[in-house]
Amino acid sequence: MKSLFADQLSSLKAFGEPLTVSLSNELVKLLSDQLYQSPLKAVEELVVNAYDADAKVCRVFVPAPSDTENDFIVIFDDGVGMDYEGLVNLWQIGRSNKRDENIQKMLKRKQIGKFGIGKLASRTIAYKLTHITKTGNRILSVTVDFRDFKDNPSATTQPVITSVREIVDKDFFNTNVRLSKMLDACGIKPEEIGGTKYKTWTLAILEDLTEKARKIRQETLHWILSTAMPLQSDFVLFLNGTKVLSSKEVYEKWVEFNISELPAERLKALQESTGEKWSNEGNYLKSASFPSGVSGSVFVTKPSLSGGKSEDLIRSYGFFVRVRGRLINDNDPLFGLKPLFFGLYYRFHADIYADDLDEDLKASRETIEDTTIKDNFRHLLREIFNHTNHLYVKAQAAEDEKRDKKEGERNQVSPRLVEYQVADVLVENTKSFIGSEADESWFYLSLSSNDKLDDLIKTLYTPKREKYTYQYINNGPTARIVKFDPASSTFWINKDHEFAAEFINEGVSRLLQEVVTAEALLEVYLRENQVSISAIGKILEQRDELLRSLIRDHSYSFETIARRLRDAATDKYELEISLVVAARSLGFTATHIAGAGNPDGLALFTEYPGGEKKITLEAKSSIDTPSLVAIDFASLQEHVINEKADGCLLVAPNYPGDSQEHYAAQRRANNLKISCWTVEQLALFVESAEKRQFNANNILDIALTAFTPDEVTAQIKSLFEQPIWDKRSLYRAILNALRHLGGRLMDSPRTIDLVAGEVSRDKEFLGINKESIKEAASELAGASQGGMTFRDPNIIMHVSVDELERRLINLTKGTSEPRRLSSFSKHE
Repeated sequence: MKSLFADQLSSLKAFGEPLTVSLSNELVKLLSDQLYQSPLKAVEELVVNAYDADAKVCRVFVPAPSDTENDFIVIFDDGVGMDYEGLVNLWQIGRSNKRDENIQKMLKRKQIGKFGIGKLASRTIAYKLTHITKTGNRILSVTVDFRDFKDNPSATTQPVITSVREIVDKDFFNTNVRLSKMLDACGIKPEEIGGTKYKTWTLAILEDLTEKARKIRQETLHWILSTAMPLQSDFVLFLNGTKVLSSKEVYEKWVEFNISELPAERLKALQESTGEKWSNEGNYLKSASFPSGVSGSVFVTKPSLSGGKSEDLIRSYGFFVRVRGRLINDNDPLFGLKPLFFGLYYRFHADIYADDLDEDLKASRETIEDTTIKDNFRHLLREIFNHTNHLYVKAQAAEDEKRDKKEGERNQVSPRLVEYQVADVLVENTKSFIGSEADESWFYLSLSSNDKLDDLIKTLYTPKREKYTYQYINNGPTARIVKFDPASSTFWINKDHEFAAEFINEGVSRLLQEVVTAEALLEVYLRENQVSISAIGKILEQRDELLRSLIRDHSYSFETIARRLRDAATDKYELEISLVVAARSLGFTATHIAGAGNPDGLALFTEYPGGEKKITLEAKSSIDTPSLVAIDFASLQEHVINEKADGCLLVAPNYPGDSQEHYAAQRRANNLKISCWTVEQLALFVESAEKRQFNANNILDIALTAFTPDEVTAQIKSLFEQPIWDKRSLYRAILNALRHLGGRLMDSPRTIDLVAGEVSRDKEFLGINKESIKEAASELAGASQGGMTFRDPNIIMHVSVDELERRLINLTKGTSEPRRLSSFSKHE
């Protein structure tokens, strides 16, 4: 085995007292094996340490799996080094001195490390970790062997003692062969590190590498480090000699310009707001407050610059104001301006150089005083931001207006309204799975796997759109109206939601789809515009209740009316109203009356020449079967007499079964001519009205001739057994037949016989007769708005089958291709 550099350090002079590291092996393994399982994360942590030390340059060497020559990992940085106390603090596990007040004053950047445990990630890739560091005129080193931390059955921690060594001989970096090899691999010359080029620096050397370290792939590590790199010009990272650029540097840009290019109208606005004349001079904007000039550049990316691992180091969006090379607003992206245009905010990056602000810097050198020059500077930043937004909106509009795409490919629904917005909120929120409900899950958005979130964001930011689909599921009446899964480009519509149930079969399902799309994206827009999670939850809850309430207030669909009837079985007043609405849906002129001595409602139907028929409507709600006393047949007959009605239709959840009370109920109903229906029977009748062409006459036929529950049940059963075809299905079958006949027998007219032959192939219509098909064809022609004529036996088409389907959608309650092809959604 090769001699390790860590072992060679033992020959150097000890400095100060030995370090005591109190750490159990169990904790080392816990942190390294569970908190930092990835060898890539271990390297990333050491790079973060370099950033925290205010390094301008960080050089990393990691051997490739095929590299058998180099058995070490090295990280060099030119940041603030450590003295003896710094090395002591380095191995105080569970705390970090990086954020102590005195340390913060020395450093320029926001510090990331907080608990001092990141270095334990090194245990994932190596057993020995050596730090060599320079500060002042002294170079110190310390080595920790992670195998020295032993398991202890007594649960007491045995401290590990390690010595701090001083490197006095500057030629040591040239004469030590292994160290020279490490420096060379890292891209550092021995004379540079031992000389005066770097005033302070730190070298982290990892030896006795683990199997995980030997399997690190260069491409993967480079990508990991690139995602961790912010758009920061004063921190340069090299991996095996190759510069690692922030992954955000390759983002496609909407806008890019130099601030000296601000147009004349912006400079005029600046003059009005600051009282000073502004001019473009070379690459600078100058005024009385800024005689040296303000320079800089701006760009706007298509993907958001917010979020990601690089946010741990420093933000990549907003203004970056530098005074004599020093960043003065690292925690204030807008330099005190109010955040406007959030769609732009997280894509906006501006590097601004204003050395004339130097005189206004506070002693802390972190913020500037409230002065005229500061106010004027903010006016300048506001004009830069507003001009950028103008260019951003213009660029988006230009992309939306591209005319070089075919129909169905050009985006009428811009990605900035859908995909980019969703991607932005996922990037901007570190807890990207947190949403607006009380339990902090998303209200409408459905995210299945955190592991694939990065891939999803990348996909959403790509120009090519995966067309959206709408699927229908039964999630229960209290569940949300929609769940939007951006990963599969699917909107899952809850068929049981009151609003969805009202429109799902009414030939306007496309409108329903558009409503749920807007509703799902409203949550995204609110998040994008920084509305609080609790406020979003409240808003969406109120909107959901409003949608439900509107449907309860005015129902149209047979399915909704039937469902409301079933739901009202135990509610006295709601059952009365639902009964009247059900009668109205079947063709009666129905009125809700109620009140003592009155029926619950009246239903009138006039047939010519048969005249007017009137029945009273009575509702008896009950959790269980109502008792005979509760029904009070005599009072119901009195209502019939008082209203001069022809009969009475009584609805109850159920009636007494095989008992003395049952026979008494049967007898009274028959004697007093009270037609006894269950809630379920009437609901089923309403639900089937459109499909089976039921109407008021069918109700009257039963209500005026069948009175006992058994008689009513028998007549309803007989009616449903009659071979009456579902008209909507028959209409659609005829249209399908016309479609299948397209291109066949071109020299023959489309006749009812040809269509009947096609329709009868369908299992649903095996026993159908030609007269039923002729009747349906005639109805289709009458409703086709000139698209089709039926002159028995010929069916004459005046439009395509697709257009005929569109014109008949209110009759067939089906779906049809839109007249303009969509680039947003699939037609299914």
